[in-house]
Amino acid sequence: MCIYMAGVDVHSADVSERERFAFSEEQVRHILQELVQKDGISGAVLLATCNRTELYLSVQFDRERTENNAAERQPAEQISPAQLLQYYAGSSAEPLHILVRTELDAAQHLMEVACGLHSQILHEEQIVTQVGRAVELARECHTTDSVLDTLFRTAVSAGKDAQNQVSVSQVPLSVSYGAVQQLEQCIGKLDGKSCLVIGNGSMGRLAASLLVQRGCRVFMTLRSYHHGETVIPFGVKPIPYEQRFAQMENSEIVISATRSPHYTIFSDQLKALSRKPRFLLDLAMPRDIEPACGETDGVTLWDLDDLHSDAAPDAAALAALHQIAEQYADNFQMWRNYRDSVPYMQQLKELTTQRILHSTTAAPYAELPQLEEIVRLVTEKTVDMLMGSMKSEITPELLQQSCAKIRDRGRF
Repeated sequence: MCIYMAGVDVHSADVSERERFAFSEEQVRHILQELVQKDGISGAVLLATCNRTELYLSVQFDRERTENNAAERQPAEQISPAQLLQYYAGSSAEPLHILVRTELDAAQHLMEVACGLHSQILHEEQIVTQVGRAVELARECHTTDSVLDTLFRTAVSAGKDAQNQVSVSQVPLSVSYGAVQQLEQCIGKLDGKSCLVIGNGSMGRLAASLLVQRGCRVFMTLRSYHHGETVIPFGVKPIPYEQRFAQMENSEIVISATRSPHYTIFSDQLKALSRKPRFLLDLAMPRDIEPACGETDGVTLWDLDDLHSDAAPDAAALAALHQIAEQYADNFQMWRNYRDSVPYMQQLKELTTQRILHSTTAAPYAELPQLEEIVRLVTEKTVDMLMGSMKSEITPELLQQSCAKIRDRGRF
């Protein structure tokens, strides 16, 4: 089994390119279920967030044919992770920014992602939940295998440890924090400002809460409202989604963070307002606000690529995050090596048992009725103890070589 990852993120593609790879949860389910029907693919997980889309695959290969030649460890000819991702993005153009990683490099990358090392905002707090949700969705679709399931569970543990053990000072915790922080840097105090938040998902709710904490008058759109059922942050007033433009005329700041595949604000709709907001913040992927809105006089439009922190984290925090990611990548690889070595452990036990039974040392005891049973039991226990004590050093290749040497020297 070989692990492949293909993806785009905020560091390799801009927002206009990334939104080609923005999939809804319904689309993710369809993609995953279709992928595992392809020959050679035994598992698939798709991590899709506002800043990245990464496809992880478990691909079967013939270890006996390729164990001595790592260069041959390629998926079946018809399987190209980058081409698959491009296909589901609905583009036939040559991919410009799809990054492909394999095996330990892919595992290491996922650990770093879960630790927030590749987020737009370093060490942001939402990525761990997103990594966990990706594998949870794959489990619901029955598209994850033991390798990918263990990989993602290990990554979630790495991310949680990173959040608990490392504090990155002067850096916002999420895109919503970064957006509000950037507003404060540009405007100054937000106290008394009127704000409209379009969308009541997790990102929109967090942004609304942060604005309320800073003394803003905050309104939030809802498609429907049921008292006691719909979650609205404390201090936020809900309004129907259809009334967003009326409220926009009385708002200095508008934040849109929906999961809609269509724009929530078009340029002509913005121009038709009698009074326009000063700031439009688009926190959605794909984008909620038509880019042409940023060309309107007196209006500043920020999308995800415009939201960043200029504060540099201290070197010690960065080193600690990298150390956690590397430790968990090593843990995963150790589990993987041990798992892949089990067939060779069985071969080692059998070869050693036969070697002893046919040796001159065992000749005086040849008449014992339980000799083979005793030798087999002792050999199995001994090999298990040795393998257990050497777990961090074991590789399938090493055990395969050991079996070959015993077999070659044991021509009875």
